[in-house]
Amino acid sequence: MGKLVKRRDKLTLCEVKDAINFNQPRLHVEINGQSFLIRGTFLVFEAGAVCNPAGPLTRFEIELIIPDRFPHVQPELFEIGGRIPWKLCRHINGDGSCCVAVWEHWLIKADDISIAGYLNGSVNGFFLGQYYYENNGEWPFGEFSHGREGLIEAYSDLLGMPPREQNIVNCLQTLAQGWPKGHRLCPCGSNEKLSNCHHKLVMKLHKSIPPPMAKQMLRRLNSQN
Repeated sequence: MGKLVKRRDKLTLCEVKDAINFNQPRLHVEINGQSFLIRGTFLVFEAGAVCNPAGPLTRFEIELIIPDRFPHVQPELFEIGGRIPWKLCRHINGDGSCCVAVWEHWLIKADDISIAGYLNGSVNGFFLGQYYYENNGEWPFGEFSHGREGLIEAYSDLLGMPPREQNIVNCLQTLAQGWPKGHRLCPCGSNEKLSNCHHKLVMKLHKSIPPPMAKQMLRRLNSQN
């Protein structure tokens, strides 16, 4: 799957410890069944300034559950200090979990999909945004909507097309079928054969969004029905 290479071995406790020991000394990890449970104080740094000599901007108490099949399975993050209200407008789901990212979007767009990359990138960015919102009443970064609408927006960004649901579903279905054969109808809805329409674009997308990823994205959309 592009950068998401197939792992032969599952994530190890040593790998997780290495990811937190340098940048997050106040976090602790233990094995919890087929996952790793990370708890403690998460230090939030300015974007791109991890371990700035000036120190962290703020701190949040967290619980992070990382499946041993990471990054193939998405972690669950919780803010457990009671600092962030359980509201969708604050990117907290009904079960208290943090809406950190649209997972497929992160897997494809992130430069580093390691545990350290996730902590220093998405998790730090999430809490940096919360800190900014606390102080300014607005979000510092572009934000996707919640639920199905947010998925459509994220997938629209990945596919490079307007956020029209049917076209996005058509494109993902084409990518999920395997090699984009030219005799198939173009997913844009023109009723033209792919070879006579957006064939070059679909071939380019096939390199970054191979069939397993496209199928995963379709399943995520269907789960929001």
